[in-house]
Amino acid sequence: MMRSPNKRSGERGQILALTAIVLVGICALVAVAADLGYFFEYRRRMQTGVDSAAMSGAEQLRRGGTDPQIRTAAFAGAAADGFAHGVNGTQITVNHPPSSGYYAGKDGFVEVIISQRRPTIFMGILGFQSANVGTRAVAGVQDSPNCLYALDPTAAHAFNTTGGAAINATCGIVVDSADSGAMNSSGGSTFVSGTKITVTGNTSGCCFSPTPKTNVPPEPDPLATLAAPTFSGCTYTNFKVSGGLQTLSPGVYCNGIAISGGSVVTFSPGLYVLNGGGFSVSGGGTMIGAGVTFYNTGGGRYAYKPVSISGGTVGTLSAPTSGPMEGILFFQDRSITSNATNAISGGSTLGFEGALYFPTTALDFSGGSSGTVSYTIIVARTINFSGQSSLNASYGSLQDGNPLKKVALAE
Repeated sequence: MMRSPNKRSGERGQILALTAIVLVGICALVAVAADLGYFFEYRRRMQTGVDSAAMSGAEQLRRGGTDPQIRTAAFAGAAADGFAHGVNGTQITVNHPPSSGYYAGKDGFVEVIISQRRPTIFMGILGFQSANVGTRAVAGVQDSPNCLYALDPTAAHAFNTTGGAAINATCGIVVDSADSGAMNSSGGSTFVSGTKITVTGNTSGCCFSPTPKTNVPPEPDPLATLAAPTFSGCTYTNFKVSGGLQTLSPGVYCNGIAISGGSVVTFSPGLYVLNGGGFSVSGGGTMIGAGVTFYNTGGGRYAYKPVSISGGTVGTLSAPTSGPMEGILFFQDRSITSNATNAISGGSTLGFEGALYFPTTALDFSGGSSGTVSYTIIVARTINFSGQSSLNASYGSLQDGNPLKKVALAE
């Protein structure tokens, strides 16, 4: 039996209609896929911006900034990656502390949310002219796991141990030099131990535990944002102690402090500004001081000199446990460019509780008894160890805990 021409035409019409519907569906799927790919790529770029914003805000928080300053820093961080608040519909929300997530309500963290209405490319044919793209990040101020930093970017043997030195640190060791022998250990019975060791360049000699991680990016000065103290005038000039008992008071010591002849010196709590002349201790004296900071600078009439503490000196010096110099025992003026080396030669009865901060000068540290104190931090341009030193990293006595902070993404 033959089909009628009209029935065949109807079937063809149905096929055409179905084909058109399928094509529309396929086009819609292609449009959605294309726009989703575009939005995912754009969101990836936005995530870079929000991460930068959160890190910038947290860095400002680390520096003690107020909420308006944190907000301004976060906006600047986002703008640097092409997301300026209020431009092209970009909306940036900065929350300190975060208002959501695991770190909600925690003061040491900053949350940043970026959202923007973006036009669609193909989905307009389906009636969707735009879609919202948004993302968030949380960054915070966290304790640094390190307490030994050699900051020089190029020096050979920037971190050096010789003469049977044995360094036992309950913290991380950071060497920023890119030299092939940036971290060196030589001499009999020499050994360096830390919780981790990172070196921008490479190592020479032996023996290290754990095995250093080499060819890593350098880490910034962990105390770079610490504000230097201000001072004026001279409280004392050419101050010398030779023998006997003496109690010193905080103030500006123009041409430094020189202690010799077995003197027994007690430092009252506070800030000691060494305006030229440095800090010299010799002759087997005794030093006692709690809550003290020595700021070493110089210029003009009073030329800079380094810190020099010879062997045989006994006692303990400890940094303030609160205030602007919390945890800082020695603080060398960052503007100093001297090639002079600071020398701290201790012994089994001399302890330094606090940070020894010599960012632009070298430090020779020999035979320190830092193991008898709760913590010792060393940050210097280069560090040379001889003798045995144990460095603890227990900051329970400090009001704000570890004075070395870092900023990191948390969410």
